[in-house]
Amino acid sequence: MTDDAHTRDRGGTTCAAPLHAAQPAERAPWYVRALGALRRGLGRFGRWLAAWCRRLARSPYLWVGIVLGFGTSLFLWESVLLLGMVLWLVGVWLWTSRGTSVLIALGLGLVLGWLPMLFFFVNSLPHTMIGLPGVEYDL
Repeated sequence: MTDDAHTRDRGGTTCAAPLHAAQPAERAPWYVRALGALRRGLGRFGRWLAAWCRRLARSPYLWVGIVLGFGTSLFLWESVLLLGMVLWLVGVWLWTSRGTSVLIALGLGLVLGWLPMLFFFVNSLPHTMIGLPGVEYDL
């Protein structure tokens, strides 16, 4: 052999040892590593969410959807929620294929406009039984 770094001496020792093998690094406990990964993941999610909020807040379709979602009658409130979710899902598909966020904004606006209407109007109806725990309804 011509490479002396990979041959054994006559004494039985190796000539070259990698630096990382000579000094074993101590690993942090699992909960410290998990908290660090959680912090990095939440930071990445926060940046992603902020980018989408900036993109959608400028869209007029979000605000039209909010007005339409809030302005629907009580007879259509379930249909509006389903329509908003379907529009949002189709919008996600269109975003991945064409890069347009119009249907995402419209669907999200419908759902966001639907939420206060649900809280203020449907929650006040006793036959829906929607409310805080422990509330007794007088039917």
